[in-house]
Amino acid sequence: MKIEYEALRDKRQALDMTQKALSESSGVHLSLIKAIETGRGTEAENIRRLCAALSLPFEDIYKADFRQTKIICVLNNKGGCGKTSVCGSLGFALAETGLRVLLIDGDAQRNLTSSFGQGKRERHFGRAVIGEESLLSGYIQPTEYPNLDFVVADASMGTLDMQLFTKMHRENVVRQVLQPLKQAGVYDMVLIDTNPNLSLLNFNIVNACDGVIIPVQLASFDVEGIGTVIEFIEGIRKFNDSLKILGIVISKYDMRTRSITAAAEEELRGAYGGLIFPTVIRVDVKIQNAQWENRPVFLLGNSRIAVEYRQLAREVLKRC
Repeated sequence: MKIEYEALRDKRQALDMTQKALSESSGVHLSLIKAIETGRGTEAENIRRLCAALSLPFEDIYKADFRQTKIICVLNNKGGCGKTSVCGSLGFALAETGLRVLLIDGDAQRNLTSSFGQGKRERHFGRAVIGEESLLSGYIQPTEYPNLDFVVADASMGTLDMQLFTKMHRENVVRQVLQPLKQAGVYDMVLIDTNPNLSLLNFNIVNACDGVIIPVQLASFDVEGIGTVIEFIEGIRKFNDSLKILGIVISKYDMRTRSITAAAEEELRGAYGGLIFPTVIRVDVKIQNAQWENRPVFLLGNSRIAVEYRQLAREVLKRC
């Protein structure tokens, strides 16, 4: 729910009407008007009366279905760390809880798009970015899954960095595209899959986000690269001071290589212990089966990995 308190106050002042006069014309007690205009009153009937007295559309002031949208991206500059699986599976798990979720594929490889059986479309994320679209709604497609919508990627997005470089305020282009969607309050969560680079496009995506999730596979070269990713995110805070790292998720954990993973895990936890999500996503052949069938792993039965992703979803919500 969202109430446009300032719009009520501004209209009253534009009409040169005192709060007392508004109380007399609307039948709403003066103390309640004062509370409403300072964001402390939420009773719908009183607001409806005030809207009628001020000739304001009630639906423009009292938005019962408004959602406090959080925009989160999944980022790592290493391929093969489970980034797309984390993004898609986390999105599905959140949608299962009743939250409205939008998945955006920001990677020209289109892996997230393919994993949900989404075909090629002229209106893809890259075109929205280059066109600096203020209405992303025309690019959003419903899926067959409840509470889950999608914006697809396209192979042509491989040239987005070069095209973004020519833009004015090029670090804010994606933010300008996504901000109206956030202000509309249609979704609870927007999850964005990124390409495996610390590129200008990814700079844009992170700058548009409230939070970042970093997936890591426990191999020494992945662990060493986490510091670079965190530095990249920290550098974007000067453009977006509300940005936070939600956490690091250990993905594709393989018990068969315990001698390697144990040492890497010890190093990772020693460096970033507080950032690491408690849930570990283990290797599971059902992920490959789901990708082959172009559908979420949750539809392949109550698998271990589905349980892990549902646990991760709960942890993400707590950190949001």
